[in-house]
Amino acid sequence: MNNRIFRFQNTNILAQALTNKIHELEYQSKKGIKYPYGNNEEFIVIGQMIFEFYFSDYLIQRGYPNKDSQIKKPSDLVLLRQRLLNDKNLAEIAIQYNIHNFVQIGNQTALKNNPKILAETLKSIIAAQYFDSGFDLEHIREISQSIIKELLDKGQNIPIAELKQNAKSSFLEFINNYTNLIPKVSVEWKKDDNSINVYKVQLELDSLINISKTGINKRQTEQLVYQEALRQIKSKLINQSKLPKINQMQKNIQEKQSSEQSTLIYELDNSIMNDTQYFQFSEQHELSKSDVNESLSDKVEYLLEKLAF
Repeated sequence: MNNRIFRFQNTNILAQALTNKIHELEYQSKKGIKYPYGNNEEFIVIGQMIFEFYFSDYLIQRGYPNKDSQIKKPSDLVLLRQRLLNDKNLAEIAIQYNIHNFVQIGNQTALKNNPKILAETLKSIIAAQYFDSGFDLEHIREISQSIIKELLDKGQNIPIAELKQNAKSSFLEFINNYTNLIPKVSVEWKKDDNSINVYKVQLELDSLINISKTGINKRQTEQLVYQEALRQIKSKLINQSKLPKINQMQKNIQEKQSSEQSTLIYELDNSIMNDTQYFQFSEQHELSKSDVNESLSDKVEYLLEKLAF
């Protein structure tokens, strides 16, 4: 790989990719004129689709899914992608690339390290590169694969059975098999002081469990609730000796235990997984007094100079 992995001909596209809608609205409110670069909302959606495609592409080219591995079916690959391609992991990669130094978020500087904002900005940059490169699919594959390798590294020590698990499906299957109870689930959302959506997910199951969690990602928050619900219901029913099928279930678990402990580090080519190179937008850059008055266009030009080889 080389340091030209992010290279833009049209700096306006890059400026748009770095601009959160909060920045655009704040600019227009203060200056009374239209923000010249727009915002990255559409790029975020396109970037998500690009990542999803190339995540699957990366594994399919390496022979997955196949019946001799733990990733046996296309649905296993989808679950793996859902577990790894999340805001937390993408945000950590965005910080490695120093994207937090360049995201435009108005006066809401605390949001520069917000996982959702960082993940969305990384997605939007990938989408912007797609347009700026003239829809060069091979170039986008090269960029995406360096990020996908990072994602797979993050999941390599997690048992594949855990990565593939859909907590909601597992919970519902469990209570359907071992109880006659019907869960009550509610989802509420509101905007916080920074105009970020915050979701509250609550699950009640008779008088046995009552779990509530909040988060900025609805699906991930739901999964955390179902994971905790499954853990609690298993514990309570086992302790109360109300689980007649548990012995057979434990036997099945023991039979699968060795295969479930297989992790990504064993499933994927180790020589590929050990490639730890990544590409930064720039080194840490502290703003001087002159930098404060610098326009976004100047920042973009500076960024591109750092990216050039």
